[in-house]
Amino acid sequence: MKKAIIYLFLFTLSLSASSKTLDDIFSEFSKAPHSENINLRKFLFSALKIANWDGKDFNKKVNSMSVLDLESCSPDIKLQFAEQIENLEMDGYEVLMKVKDDDDNVLIMSKSKKDKIKELVIITVNDPAIIRLKGDFTPNDLSDITQQYGEKKKD
Repeated sequence: MKKAIIYLFLFTLSLSASSKTLDDIFSEFSKAPHSENINLRKFLFSALKIANWDGKDFNKKVNSMSVLDLESCSPDIKLQFAEQIENLEMDGYEVLMKVKDDDDNVLIMSKSKKDKIKELVIITVNDPAIIRLKGDFTPNDLSDITQQYGEKKKD
């Protein structure tokens, strides 16, 4: 009986050791050959006027944006990425949406504090990429973004 408990404990320990946080994944895969890692801070984000949906200026709400793109990486790197995302340690994130279809697997998560969404993360697995927006968003902001995206998708 003791051996069974020890094996169960070691198995559980090995599972928890294999899961990584989003920061761990960013750090690890940004060093992969042919990966692209882009970080935009508030000033540059505002200067470029990147995020305007229906005349609403989301630039004021965004503090930073990070993008990790692994599209040009080897199949082995892409497979490792998919495995890491499958075992992602949520670390305070809430899953807003998980979509699996023929073309891609998409995971949309957020991290909130009080009534503000402080971080929004979009992860695609088949076209491996992570987009992370940090700022002060409201649930209505996310509704506007998803509604606008849905309209473009129908076209």
